[in-house]
Formats: sequence, structure tokens, C-alpha cells
Amino acid sequence: MPRYFFHIKDAVETIRDEEGIEFHNLDEVREEATESAREMMSEKIREGHGPDSRAFIVTDEQGRVVLNFPFRDAIHD
Repeated sequence: MPRYFFHIKDAVETIRDEEGIEFHNLDEVREEATESAREMMSEKIREGHGPDSRAFIVTDEQGRVVLNFPFRDAIHD
């Protein structure tokens, strides 16, 4: 099963995912990105902040970008 890495990019830095997670396909990757973004944004919303400019840059095992997922896209899914 392929492994995907969910790097988090914001206006200042990129936090690299060194472990990754295995998924069967890109649909599962997108579902994980949506749920994870919602969880991470909910913490900021409880603190009184709106959606921010963070995004998941998801890469495959070869380092190719397979999904660029702005957190705000999780609101509309």
C-alpha cells in the first residue's frame, strides 16, 4: 500500500511529515486531509480565529506532490 506524507505549509514555514500514512488511493488521502484540517481548524476557531492560510502539501513516497489541500477547502466538503 502506498505511503503519503502530509506536510503542513503556512505563510511562514513548512512542517514536514517524516512518517507518512498508508492509504489505498487518493480518495482516502483527500478524506484524511479533510478530516485532519477540520480538527486542526476547530482548535483555532475555539480560540476565536477564523480559517487561516495553512494547507496540506501531500506527497507520495517519491516526493511528488499528489494533493495541495488548503485547510479552508475542508469547510466546503
